[in-house]
Amino acid sequence: MSEDLDTFEEENYNIYAISPSRPDQHRELAEELETDIEFLTDIHYEFGVTHGFIDPEEQFIDRGYLAVNPDTEQMAKEVDYLVADHFEEVLNVLEDL
Repeated sequence: MSEDLDTFEEENYNIYAISPSRPDQHRELAEELETDIEFLTDIHYEFGVTHGFIDPEEQFIDRGYLAVNPDTEQMAKEVDYLVADHFEEVLNVLEDL
């Protein structure tokens, strides 16, 4: 995973991880992964519900990504618990933005 993150960094992509976990849990995970990705807390599930990553009725939290090109304002989103297994596909989507 860290090699994949390095590739994003080399391509000058900004990565933010967003989850309902507490800030102290994010710090622990960042240390474990040895990454300097900025982790943001969505404690009230607002971002997750709005973008389909969290289903409060099913009490399910999914994984995925939301990518935005600030120059073109184009956006891509994928909700997939195994999104990390599709690194090359994600990279191709980002390149097309």
